Amino acid sequence: MKAIYSRTIEKPAGWLFARWSAGAKAYELTLPPEKRVVTDPLAHYYAGEIGMKIVALFLQVNPSIRMAIVLRARYFDDCARQSLLEGYEQVVLLGAGYDSRFLRLEEFRAIRVFELDLESTQVIKKCLTRRMLGRLPEHVTYVPIDFSRESLRDKLIGAGFDRTRRTLFIWEAVSLFLNEEIVIATLERLAELGGGNRVLFDFVPPELIDDATDYNGNRQLLEICALVKEPLTYGCRPHRMRAILKRIGYRDIRIVSLREAHRMYCGNDQIEDSYFFASTEVAPQVASFDGDNTRSPNNGRIYVPTESDIRAVRAAG
Repeated sequence: MKAIYSRTIEKPAGWLFARWSAGAKAYELTLPPEKRVVTDPLAHYYAGEIGMKIVALFLQVNPSIRMAIVLRARYFDDCARQSLLEGYEQVVLLGAGYDSRFLRLEEFRAIRVFELDLESTQVIKKCLTRRMLGRLPEHVTYVPIDFSRESLRDKLIGAGFDRTRRTLFIWEAVSLFLNEEIVIATLERLAELGGGNRVLFDFVPPELIDDATDYNGNRQLLEICALVKEPLTYGCRPHRMRAILKRIGYRDIRIVSLREAHRMYCGNDQIEDSYFFASTEVAPQVASFDGDNTRSPNNGRIYVPTESDIRAVRAAG
C-alpha cells in the first residue's frame, strides 16, 4: 500500500471530512439529552447540509462509524478539561478542521488556542466563524500549514507560541490519512517543543485499513474514502504505537480502545473495536531543544529515531 502514500497532506477532500465530523456531533442534538455523548450547539452550523448528508449515508452503512467520531470527541474533551485543571496553559489543535472546542468548552475560552490546518480549510472555517460570531475569537490564533512541507516549530513560534508554557496538543482524525513516516515525524516535532507537554491523538488498527476485518460496512467505508480521493492509509496496533512513542521519548502512555470508550460513556461494549485514543507526555529529560540539529538521548536533547530504529519498531510490530 505504500505506493499510494503522499508526502503531502494537502488532500482534496479534507474539508469534506471536516464537515462530516461536525455532522456526526450535530446528529447528537437530535437525541434526548440523556443519550447524548457530546453536546455541541455549533456542530450543525459547521456541518452544513453536506455534512448532514454524509452522516445520513454512513448511518445506513453502520451507525458505529458515527459513534466512533462522537466518542473520540468526548474522550478528548474530557482529557482536555483534565489537562487544564492540571495546569496546562495553552492548547494546539493540529488539523483542527471545523472543531468547535474553542467555544463549546468553557475552559478553552480563557486560554490561548492555536489552530493549525491547511489554508484551504481554514479560510472556510474563518468565514463561517465570522458569520456566526460577528468576528474571529480573540483567544484563537489560526496558523495555516502544510505539515509535510513546513516546519511545525517555526510556524508555531512565529505565531506567538510560548515554549515556556505547558502545552496540550490535540491531533485528531489525521493519522489514518497519512503514513508511518509522517506520523513518526510529527510526533518527533511535537516532542521537541517542550518536556511535560501532553499529546492526545487517535489511530486505527491496520486490519481496518487492509479490509481484513468483519466490521460491518468496513469495505463501504474504504470505498467511499477512496472515491473522494481521501483513502485511509495508516493503521497501527497499540503495542507498536507504544514502542514508537517510547523510542521518541514519550512517557505516561495511555491507549483506550473504542470499545472501552463506549463502555465508559454508554455503559456497554456493544461496538466494533475499530479505533484507539492515545494520550502521552514528553519526558522532561529528553525534550530540551536549543536549535541544534544534533540530538542524543544522553545530552538533554530530544532523541529522534534513526532509520534503523524505525526498522526495529516495525520488526517489533
